[in-house]
Amino acid sequence: MQQRPLTDDEKKQQLAELVSLFLHRHYCENDTELFLDHVDAVFSWIGAAEQEYAVDPEIVRRIFQSFAGRVPRCEISDERYDVIQPAADIFICTGRLWIATPPASGVFLRVHQRITTVFRWTGEGPRCCHLHLSNPYSEMDPTDIGFPEKMSFESRKYFREQIEIQKQQLAAQHEVIVRMSVTDLATGLYNRNRFNQVCEALRHACGSLGIAYFDVNGLKKINDLQGHQAGDDLIRRTAACLLRSFGNKVYRIGGDEFIAIDDESDRDVFHAHASTALRELREAGISMACGLSWRSGQSRIDEQINEADKKMYLAKREFYARKENNRRQR
Repeated sequence: MQQRPLTDDEKKQQLAELVSLFLHRHYCENDTELFLDHVDAVFSWIGAAEQEYAVDPEIVRRIFQSFAGRVPRCEISDERYDVIQPAADIFICTGRLWIATPPASGVFLRVHQRITTVFRWTGEGPRCCHLHLSNPYSEMDPTDIGFPEKMSFESRKYFREQIEIQKQQLAAQHEVIVRMSVTDLATGLYNRNRFNQVCEALRHACGSLGIAYFDVNGLKKINDLQGHQAGDDLIRRTAACLLRSFGNKVYRIGGDEFIAIDDESDRDVFHAHASTALRELREAGISMACGLSWRSGQSRIDEQINEADKKMYLAKREFYARKENNRRQR
């Protein structure tokens, strides 16, 4: 079925899209073949550089092919194209756009590009018979003499913007690294690094202080009988219970060891948090040995950690003693 001929308005729309595609292929993909495929047998070209001028299609073809691998891949924005038709089958497309090099290219350049193209519409479609690229010399400073310093100012502005973006990215990456350095990735709790930082701070200034030392009972047996995946799940469920009770005051300091450090709550609230944690752990089927230490003033964090540690091990010893006694009575 024969297609209907395009209207002049449809041709204008197609040409505006084609010129945009030429530019994207050239600046974003370093590919000029699409443009060269549309060059007419009679053709003239004026480039943005002083020496870029030719009227022989074959010379233009060689010049454009020499661009391969030499033009840094750019980003295009704020495009505008207009097409007029001064005579039958003759179309002129003009446009403006911003072209910027990405920071990864190592080239920091942003310029306002202008383009003029002339097309002859033939039975084979549009053929380009003229191309003119330029950078505007408008808005020159009164002190400028013969050279558009505004272009260099724009590039410097772009360079500074990219530096600021990279600084923000580095700051965000640094924040992530710092957060990862103090976070136990398996549970989301603070890790031993953060625990050591807090201990060091509390050695210099501390009033009332509560320490709760927790150790999971039977983790090795679960790992041996059910596999390490089951053991890891037990650790995660334990961490979730402790986090609900103590908030961000709890730290995972070893494989199955956790410590809560509370220098804000009073004695009753601290003990209530510990009781809530132990109750939730029991309800979740998690056996836990726990030791507590509290000082109302002039606390010594190292002494209290040792105290809570000893109480925790006594509780653990009692747990395994009861378990062994129950086994013998069967």
